[in-house]
Amino acid sequence: MRTLLNFLLGLRAIMLIGSLGAVMGSLVMFFQGSLYLYEAWHRLLEPGSVGGKQLTVPVLEAVDSFLFGIVLVIFAYGVAIGFVFTLPEGYGQRLPAWMKVAGVGQLKETLTEVVIVVLIVIFARTVVEAEGKFDLTMLVLPVSILLIAAALRLIDFAGAKHARSEAVLGQDAAPAPKPGRKP
Repeated sequence: MRTLLNFLLGLRAIMLIGSLGAVMGSLVMFFQGSLYLYEAWHRLLEPGSVGGKQLTVPVLEAVDSFLFGIVLVIFAYGVAIGFVFTLPEGYGQRLPAWMKVAGVGQLKETLTEVVIVVLIVIFARTVVEAEGKFDLTMLVLPVSILLIAAALRLIDFAGAKHARSEAVLGQDAAPAPKPGRKP
């Protein structure tokens, strides 16, 4: 039994590989975002540059890359601290709220929200590149975004409802206070 437990605890190191991969991915995204910003600056400084679409698209792409890089850092931190390492006593209280990861569900929710934002940026880029020439097929992406956001909201609502029902069940299971005593 002890050997099996040691084996299973040793598997935590495999999760560290995933965390390091997310860090490497975030560095790639930050580099890519920097290249997009360089492209925007280069276009801005060109003689006769007016701006507009030539600047907006690379800046949107840069924001998208930086946002995804930040989320990968949070994901890597959440996996490493949540599942591989344990924080020293009191250290977790000093962390900002956005770095506190409650579990896998929160990581999945964060990634889903980022996918929605990435899709919104892609749609914005499509609108900018269309230069006013709208087509009915361009509505596929915003409808997809709306459906994904609605599904995420339903999942969140169902989880909150489930937590409330468990809390009510937990109160029912609590021993009743004795007569004459304040709870």
